Amino acid sequence: MTVGRIDHDSLLAGENLMHETLQTYVDGKIHPLIKTRVWPHIVVCGHYDRNGPNVHISPTEKREKRFNWHRPTAVIIDDSTLEVRCFPGRDYVLHYALLVAYYLNLNSINAPTSVIQYRLPSSEDCLDLLSKSNLRFMCPVDTVILGYVDQLVTNHDYPWETGTHEPNQLFAWKHFRRADGSIIAFVGSMMSLWGDIIGNVVRTMQDQNNISSVLYVGKAGSLRTQDIPNQALVTGETSLLNNKTLSWKSPLTATLSAGHMAHICQGIHVTVPSPLVENEDWLAKNKHRADWVDCEVGYLAQACQEHNILFGYLHFISDNVAQKYHYNLATERQDAVISARKGIWCEIRRVLALHLGIKDLEEGFCKI
Repeated sequence: MTVGRIDHDSLLAGENLMHETLQTYVDGKIHPLIKTRVWPHIVVCGHYDRNGPNVHISPTEKREKRFNWHRPTAVIIDDSTLEVRCFPGRDYVLHYALLVAYYLNLNSINAPTSVIQYRLPSSEDCLDLLSKSNLRFMCPVDTVILGYVDQLVTNHDYPWETGTHEPNQLFAWKHFRRADGSIIAFVGSMMSLWGDIIGNVVRTMQDQNNISSVLYVGKAGSLRTQDIPNQALVTGETSLLNNKTLSWKSPLTATLSAGHMAHICQGIHVTVPSPLVENEDWLAKNKHRADWVDCEVGYLAQACQEHNILFGYLHFISDNVAQKYHYNLATERQDAVISARKGIWCEIRRVLALHLGIKDLEEGFCKI
């Protein structure tokens, strides 16, 4: 287990590429217990716990969402220590520790004894919970679609399954059979598949479900000034991860070419552990070698390469780190943004319908 500390007093919030929206972004993600008082010691760790004694589930969780609404919980260890428990993922723990640090910095909480410590989970800890999850009840699957699956499969004739009658499972899926007999599954999760977590989900599904292809539909920040948030669609076959270059052959490339979808941009991607590391220095280093950024693509490519799994991604641009636009990561819940993305979802559904060859879903895909 790796243990580290973050000095929140030394953070240069003004250099973060979210600029004046940084505080809104951070405040919306902080567990309310962190805001109740000045904690001399805050520990962020990888420990998924929603039912243990003295566990405080955040009352601000977005329970109206079908997926991705379980957020880190908090436990008061003693009068001076608050422990924040995240789903086990090294990047997720670091991201949340940075969120806490920026919250203290932006709100001028500079108590001299305040310490933010993080404990990164081991590889075994990250995989153990997934291997014991209800993914083991999902049948063998050829192609898995991850990401915004609740926005992609809107046909209610196909119910979400969990493989068990036991409640509170981590995953749910919808199966479809193609004309050639191969099985497709859209798989959603209750927790955020942040960073390396999503790579470990792929490893688990390869071991338990014998998957052979993964498609990921998500969002990215653009490093190109011309990409307008909530209007541009991007993909690619290269990602920079931890100063290494990963390249692959995407199964989506032939589909996009055959469908004459030249408006979907191809480019180079860079993977980061958190958007909170994206500052002016980061942009200067990456703007000439990458076109867009997110926290997952590199880990997906890495996991798929380890197991000879095909991989492709299709992202919409949610924010632009090279040029200020009105909409960004802090405005995603606004009605105007939700409305603007309707066209994006329809276009992504059309691409998937063409690529997967599921004719009976094509009409349902465009009903928004």
